[in-house]
This record gives sequence, structure tokens and C-alpha cells, in this order.
Amino acid sequence: MSKDLNPNDFLRFQMRRNVTNLYKSFLVLIEDLERDQELQFSKLKAAMPEHEKLLSQAEFLDSGKSNYIRKKILDSGNSAIRELMTELENYDVNFSQNGYN
Repeated sequence: MSKDLNPNDFLRFQMRRNVTNLYKSFLVLIEDLERDQELQFSKLKAAMPEHEKLLSQAEFLDSGKSNYIRKKILDSGNSAIRELMTELENYDVNFSQNGYN
């Protein structure tokens, strides 16, 4: 490790980066679910055109619900980062020659 790198800043950066990557992966999963639902309901509507109106009502992951879930994921991720950064204020991290202390 570079002697110029502040260990506390390095740890904060790594924790923030990892939590951000985690909640970005959750956002990708929501997009996957939206596409899967669209595909499955398209198949159902094609197979049962006489029930298209009913099937449309059954689609649970509409844009409003998706936006709500996205907001909750982002809020939770940002809250986790804030809590971790606050907790890290209680520690003093140092680099050793062989790794971290």
C-alpha cells in the first residue's frame, strides 16, 4: 500500500463502493423481474386473448410499484452507507507491512 493513502479513507471508500455495488445489483434484479413479467404475461395474453383484460389487472409489477421498490432499495443502500460511515468514526485503521491492522 502507498504510504500516502489514508487507511481510514481507503476503508470508507471500499465500504461505500461495496454497498453501492450491492444495491445496484438489486436494481438490476428488479429490471430482470419487470422483463420476465412482461414476457410471461405476453405469452398468457396470446394464449388466452379472451381474458386479456383480466390478465392485465394481474400484472403486479407496474411502473409505480417498480419505482417504489427502486426508491426503497436506494434509500436502504444510502442509509446503510451513512450508518457504516458513522460507525467507522469510532475506529482508527492503520496499514501494516503484511496487510491491515
